[in-house]
Amino acid sequence: MRFGKLGWMGLVLVLGAQAQAAQTSMQPGLWSMDIQGSTQVGPDSTVPVQRQMKICVKPGQPPESIVVPADDKTCTRSQATLPDGKTQWTFHCTVQQAKVTQVGSFESSASTFDSHWTISTDLPSGAKTSTQVQVTGKRLGADCGDVK
Repeated sequence: MRFGKLGWMGLVLVLGAQAQAAQTSMQPGLWSMDIQGSTQVGPDSTVPVQRQMKICVKPGQPPESIVVPADDKTCTRSQATLPDGKTQWTFHCTVQQAKVTQVGSFESSASTFDSHWTISTDLPSGAKTSTQVQVTGKRLGADCGDVK
């Protein structure tokens, strides 16, 4: 299903990259990450988004690099501090002829993080999808084992 693939592409952009901003330092080590949400692919059609994964946070790694897309030639980015102290990012990307807009926030402590994202995709056909995702994480321990 093409809509599902584009929704996951947006999620991959959210989960796979790095950026720089001030957040509370996260303790290095093994972390679990829980991704929950849904993608609206039509007026009466919703696809659940659910994934659990483990990640290794390196010493000195910017906390938001876990969920904030990296700078690249396909995206423009803006960032603002919200009244509640969270940092909000907005991205406008062109991926495989689709326009993807992501708006999200990230908040972290030494042993937990919480991130919320809305990902909207506009296809050349005029079709649209909207994905709502919450990504939460917690530190499991200092040793990452085989997780890179």
